Amino acid sequence: MLKWDLSNLFGNNHEFYAEIEDIKKLLIDVKKYENMELDEYLFLEMLTEKDKIRNLTNNVLIYGSFMYYKNVKSDECIELKSAAEAFNNQVNSELSFVDRKILSLGREKVNDFIIKNDKIKVYQLFLDNLFRMQEHVQDSDTDVIIKGNIDSMNSYLCLYNDTLRDIKYGEIQIDGKLVEITSSNFAKYLSSRDRDTRRQAYLVVNQKFKNLEETFANILDLIIGYRIKNAELEKYNSVLEKILFEENIDSMIVESIINAVNNNVDLIQRYLKIKSDLLDISKPHLYDFGVPLDNNLKIKYSFEEAIEIIKNALEPLGSEYLQVVECLLNGHIDAEPDDNKHQFITFSWNTYSFMNFRGAYVDLKNMIHELGHIVNYYLSKKNLPFIYEDSTVFVGETASIVNEILLNRYLYKNAVSLEEKMFYLSKEIENYFTTVFKQTMYTEFENQLYSVKMSDNLTAEILSEKYGNLIRKYYGDNIVYDEISNIEWTRLGHLYRWSYYPYKYASGLIIASVVVNSLLDEHSLSKEKYLEFLSSGSSLYSLDLLKMLDIDLTSSNIIDNGFKVLESDIEELEKTLKLKNKKI
Repeated sequence: MLKWDLSNLFGNNHEFYAEIEDIKKLLIDVKKYENMELDEYLFLEMLTEKDKIRNLTNNVLIYGSFMYYKNVKSDECIELKSAAEAFNNQVNSELSFVDRKILSLGREKVNDFIIKNDKIKVYQLFLDNLFRMQEHVQDSDTDVIIKGNIDSMNSYLCLYNDTLRDIKYGEIQIDGKLVEITSSNFAKYLSSRDRDTRRQAYLVVNQKFKNLEETFANILDLIIGYRIKNAELEKYNSVLEKILFEENIDSMIVESIINAVNNNVDLIQRYLKIKSDLLDISKPHLYDFGVPLDNNLKIKYSFEEAIEIIKNALEPLGSEYLQVVECLLNGHIDAEPDDNKHQFITFSWNTYSFMNFRGAYVDLKNMIHELGHIVNYYLSKKNLPFIYEDSTVFVGETASIVNEILLNRYLYKNAVSLEEKMFYLSKEIENYFTTVFKQTMYTEFENQLYSVKMSDNLTAEILSEKYGNLIRKYYGDNIVYDEISNIEWTRLGHLYRWSYYPYKYASGLIIASVVVNSLLDEHSLSKEKYLEFLSSGSSLYSLDLLKMLDIDLTSSNIIDNGFKVLESDIEELEKTLKLKNKKI
């Protein structure tokens, strides 16, 4: 079994709280620079002290959050998370004077410091970026308001998490017996080969969420409202502009992805038609598409089998990559199922991953995906100072999705039957569906929500209407839509937790497809160059990092090539089906 060893962070909760007190002393000490006349050496001292405090605080935030996700039912762990988040906000607020101090010195004087003390050069990108964003750095009074809004958002996010935790999913009837649906078995029943079982599961769970639609709508309305307020306080025209500007991303990329997906939505609708025909369903509902095309193979993986498959699948990335994987499989992944753990979330942070591994294909996929993230972080942390060790999400998704593609290639290549080949090929296609098409749909939905909120409140009625229209556009006319489907927005956790997150998955798969093709098919990209990319953290802007891989995401050719891969996969599936020459 895979469990976390968090002793590298803190040995126990007492050490966690003691560290907070120690950091508070450092915060008092660093304040001395606020009104000090700086030279090139004191300037470096100030930056170094800030980095040290942020690094230590990050460990506090990670530990407090991890302990909560490990045991969401523990009041002590809930308090750890709250304490960590509140302290992190405090640190951010108290350190904000450093950025203002740098900006008050002016770019010319800071450049002079760098010339006189070349040890400051490590901060060059940070400093350049700070001056780039100068108009968006606010005074201390405005910072207090922004911090208050963030605190409010976090409190409503806690309310959202608590509401999720307390939902009772209801019961369905199977073979004359009542079966309780839970967060851990919902996916199993939703993918059941028995249509009545998945219909019941889909309807009963969505009804439970619909019963709370006003609560979810109110929380989302308030969170999005605070995001808009903070964007305005920081002098951005929109939340999207803020998110893209912070990563120096060309705004045309999001628009290009949405347009490209809308232009190619017929490809995924073609696949859904193939799937419904195979299932012998003439009038499919949304709950029909969770059934795997596995001919009832019931593919399951033990921990040992999963790890062996992952290592084999990642062999094309070379021995250095595999050595890091071996290291991270010891104490850096918490995968053992536990009812006390958070059931909804799979994530990575720093060099640690969190999931509930139950042996299904999706668990195998999640594990190799999260390993991609933590290998990326491990290599960056090993080679870079703290300020740059965390990749931007935009680029970080490339590291994880490359692994997913390698997994599917390996499984497809080593499949021993047409049924297995069809299963893994369909999974590859569905990866495009969930990662490119659905994530783009969520991005389009989020766009609409921010547009509405600028002039009106986000009510449950508005949210359901907007979401219902979008699913009909993306899934197409060959579907029977249940009214309850419109409520699925209540289960989109990313809307509550982050701003404009999903489009990065879509771009990530497109980029990753190009990377794998360059590595394995065209041999135009070396393993060494790819590892250099993974080791670069955020030491360059996202689009500049991608240039290390000869990828220009502003080029329509990159996006178009991604859809060519999907079309090829669909055609290959159709050929496999002809060979199989029978229906499931």
